[in-house]
Amino acid sequence: MTTITLPAIESGEVDLVTGGGKLRAPGYLLKEKSVQIDVEMAEQLVSAARSAADGAYAPFSRFHVGAAVIMKDDPGKRIFSGSNVENSSFGATICAERAAIASASAQGLRKISLLAVSTPETLDMPLSQRSPCGLCRQVIREFADEDTLIICDSGEEELLGDVLDIERLLPFGFRFAAQ
Repeated sequence: MTTITLPAIESGEVDLVTGGGKLRAPGYLLKEKSVQIDVEMAEQLVSAARSAADGAYAPFSRFHVGAAVIMKDDPGKRIFSGSNVENSSFGATICAERAAIASASAQGLRKISLLAVSTPETLDMPLSQRSPCGLCRQVIREFADEDTLIICDSGEEELLGDVLDIERLLPFGFRFAAQ
């Protein structure tokens, strides 16, 4: 295991005065955070996500996505992968991240340790063009904890990818208090 440090993120709260009243733009503070990552496992996951993207069914968008996940509560540390599967009705489309997580969940597993996502068509683009969509971010949050890490493949030879925790991926994410 290797210790890495995720940088702090800070933006201040701002009150906005409008003709109809005052609005507040909430601030956000994420402190610097040290986390443990198994680099060999991360490399395997990125490779598995790339392979999964090859199997994507994307006749409409031509945007192939692959994901691979290892669950914290899986003693066998199996890799579950998935690819996006589009549908003519669009609403029936399933994203790669949700496919991989659903596969793990179907085995009774509930806590993500590490998730990798690869988008071959946009590897040279900014993170916003190769990170999980909003729906997937919420599903990831459902199975994530404070130690969960998400790697977005960069395609760069010397760079494994961009690494985020769930708070950096989905600030203000929703979760029922009962969990």
